[in-house]
Amino acid sequence: MKRMWAGVAAAGLVALSGCSDGAGQPEGAPSPTTTPTLAEPVELDYYASVITDNGSDLALVGDWMSQKLRVIDADGDEKWSIDSNTNEDDGGTEAYSAGENVIVHDYSGTTTAYSWADGQEVWTFDIPDTAGSCRPAQSFGSQSTAGGSRLGEGDLILLENIWMDSEENCEPSAEGNTVLYALDPETGKEAWPARSVGEDGQTFGGRLLELAPDRKSGVMSWMDGDESMVTRVSFDDGTHMSIPITEARKIDDTGADYFTVYPTLDPGNLTYVYGSADPDDPLSSAVTRAAQLSIPTDLKSSDSPTLTATEQSVDVSMEDTFDAVCGTELRFSAEGKPACLQTELFASAVKYQGSDGAVDGWYADAPEAAAAVIGGLGSPQWEPVDIGGQTAVIVPAPEGGIAALDAATGKPVWTTDGPKLKEEGETGYWGGQGVLPDLGLIVVTDHKKTTFFEVKTGKPVSDHPAGDYSDLSSSGRFVIATNEDTSTMWAVVDQ
Repeated sequence: MKRMWAGVAAAGLVALSGCSDGAGQPEGAPSPTTTPTLAEPVELDYYASVITDNGSDLALVGDWMSQKLRVIDADGDEKWSIDSNTNEDDGGTEAYSAGENVIVHDYSGTTTAYSWADGQEVWTFDIPDTAGSCRPAQSFGSQSTAGGSRLGEGDLILLENIWMDSEENCEPSAEGNTVLYALDPETGKEAWPARSVGEDGQTFGGRLLELAPDRKSGVMSWMDGDESMVTRVSFDDGTHMSIPITEARKIDDTGADYFTVYPTLDPGNLTYVYGSADPDDPLSSAVTRAAQLSIPTDLKSSDSPTLTATEQSVDVSMEDTFDAVCGTELRFSAEGKPACLQTELFASAVKYQGSDGAVDGWYADAPEAAAAVIGGLGSPQWEPVDIGGQTAVIVPAPEGGIAALDAATGKPVWTTDGPKLKEEGETGYWGGQGVLPDLGLIVVTDHKKTTFFEVKTGKPVSDHPAGDYSDLSSSGRFVIATNEDTSTMWAVVDQ
């Protein structure tokens, strides 16, 4: 297969290869290593999206029409496949790469590790069928403490209850009402005992735990009868601290029982987000009301299997804020740096709202069309990128093209020319953005083309045709742009 762009960021690749600019190598220097290069695009004859890769030469992709998960190489050749409970919006499968294994969770109640090399089953974990549990196995989704699909040393897979409604005609028990499991990805065993809520415990659906910026803990919002609760869970050992915030929530005038709290870089300050999603208004998710929630950090944690309010004296306060905050889940760059991005709809303007996980966020100008397609519910994929010592988010620029905004300040790192976002009546739209960190490239599908840009400068390197409504998915080493029933794939290969 032909290879392209071997000279992209030549100086950086020389450094990666371990070579020098001199005529020879110093005595005792290691042998030259391989150099990452982007392969020519490969056409797949099915609607596919990449879920994860092994950090090298294999990717797990979903073939949604055939209800298959396929492991393919950089040439698009299939190595092995399995049947899976999949759908075209990725809602049916989550997967993680851990060393020599790929771990699949597909909402069947079973999580299975397979060998990347040949698809042989390595371990399997079944959600226990506990008597008195009102949370069926199919109501558990997953995420990782890595903040992404590639796991590092010490990372866990979290299986978390994502359904708001429990089973009908079910009598729960404290012992059986489990909402959270933590799995060791190497063995498939529980890293620490599962955590449950009491008989009156209610979760709110969707993601149960929001990762803290340092990914060492997560914060959970839930109800214990009439009591509003916030729980912080340590990923090291599963110890937890649950704090009632009912009195503080009295400033919330929405009338909603459910609420969401997001952690920040300051453990004593959380962001409380008012319910704003109206099923009859697709733009309602772009209207965020928020409050700063202050909680104590010196309370004793518990290792009880059941989450209960602390018996210690708790001083909690909440204050409305109209400043920018991180009002949605964090995403993490290849270096593990946090970033937050969403759109905020004002009476006369659309703004980007984001942060690097700090208590205070930022606003930046955005094109009007961004409210529908960037950082909101159901929006295309976006990935934060590492630019030197900065973490940046890539967004459509107000005057056309794309911009890299510093995740800490919202100020542009660079802006590059290009088409504006789709206007009403036009074809093509922002189909998603990914990053290939080994090559220092950003990938964007927009306005009927997929374009590769240099991370450091925003300079376009190459572009390729795409369908009117193509979607992009990426996994660090693989990128796929989907069309109606075919897909175009690019892979990073080592030469």
